[in-house]
Amino acid sequence: MSDQPRTSRRTTLKLAGSALTATALAGCTGSVPGIGGSNQESGSKDKQKGKEIRLGASQSGWQGRAPTSIEGTKNPTLTLQPGQKYTLIWENLDGKEHELYIVNKDDKPVVKSEDAEEKGKTVSTTFTASKKMTQYYCEYHPQSMRGEIKLQQN
Repeated sequence: MSDQPRTSRRTTLKLAGSALTATALAGCTGSVPGIGGSNQESGSKDKQKGKEIRLGASQSGWQGRAPTSIEGTKNPTLTLQPGQKYTLIWENLDGKEHELYIVNKDDKPVVKSEDAEEKGKTVSTTFTASKKMTQYYCEYHPQSMRGEIKLQQN
């Protein structure tokens, strides 16, 4: 027998569980694997924030809030510069469940935000615009909450 104190089975399981939880959480990003989103960006959030776009989420449609070019517009066209970093912030206006997808021409998500069903909750996602992006919509209300993405030419 060794002179070292014996670790109880409960303590061993707790430590192993904590290590597994930490390992699992390190891999959780809140995004779809392989899809860009705020939690997959590296570096300081303040330095990596990018240009800001603000929307309000209502079952009747996305409400443009900022920049001023989209303010007050329902399902505004988002004009993006490929390679430019953006932070898209949306607020739940009606208490219905919403989640923002930015999709390619095949309607496959290339950016996915978190979802929110509480009125007043704000969700933020940071991404780099790419030529693949064609539209954005709400996963839960894709007919009424859908807008176009226009890409600026370099």
